Amino acid sequence: MKNMIKYILIFVIFGLVLSSCNEESAWDSLTNDFDKNSTTFYIQFLNATGSFETDLVEGEALDIETIVGVALLGPPQSSDLVITLSLDGESTVTSSMYELEGTTITIPAGGTAGSVGVTFLAQEMPENETLHFMLNMEVAGGDAAPSAYQLDYSVYRVPWCPLEDLNDMAGTWDGADDWGNTERMVTAVDGDNLTMTGLGQAWLSDTWGEATTASNSVIITMNPDGTLVIDEQPYCTTLYDGAPYDYSIVGTGTWNNCTKIMHIEYDMNNTTDGYYLSDYGYAPILVDLEMK
Repeated sequence: MKNMIKYILIFVIFGLVLSSCNEESAWDSLTNDFDKNSTTFYIQFLNATGSFETDLVEGEALDIETIVGVALLGPPQSSDLVITLSLDGESTVTSSMYELEGTTITIPAGGTAGSVGVTFLAQEMPENETLHFMLNMEVAGGDAAPSAYQLDYSVYRVPWCPLEDLNDMAGTWDGADDWGNTERMVTAVDGDNLTMTGLGQAWLSDTWGEATTASNSVIITMNPDGTLVIDEQPYCTTLYDGAPYDYSIVGTGTWNNCTKIMHIEYDMNNTTDGYYLSDYGYAPILVDLEMK
């Protein structure tokens, strides 16, 4: 039986219940527990802060699409509320870098929220620079909630550096997988491919509980569009309860030659028993790596 992560369910359930109660009380205090004879209300941005970055497809940065939302704190109103949005003078995202569906958001009579879409135009943004999109609001008859009266989204255009020499990606890479295991990989060039040693070894030993007795370098195909492919291939032999287990590995991912970052999703097939890790509910295993 493989090592399993033990969860103390009673504490988790208790924590969730307690958290749910606290959230319900906070929400009630903002909505249900207001003075129904009062006309005072507040407006605040929903998700007043956020962080976004462009995706890359064949080296081209894609636009970022998201929403700007506002919420009513206080009694629902008998008439529409119109919230006017304006770009703050401190915003480093300029008017040419985004498209807002409208400069106003309407919360209809009896409603509690509204939103508009916003698109950040990647080709108008500088590469490798974090920008801030900052909006202010105004609403007639009410006030902006002081805790969230201003919206501040950070946006980042991922840079693109074509991989003209595969040796640029050869070296030592450090990172961690989504199970919290620290990973160190070493890459080298083998003809037209990149090879990697160390992938998944920390997961096998620290999470899966199997010591590796032999392993091969993983052959990685680095595609020109910023993606990578690990075709299924024999990988390693482990030892568990005195018995050897053979594994193959398969995966996909992305690479960035400007930032020297790789993201890899992989699965392993226990070819001795004929089961992938995903058959146990473990994959894809995600690992984020940065060249040192």
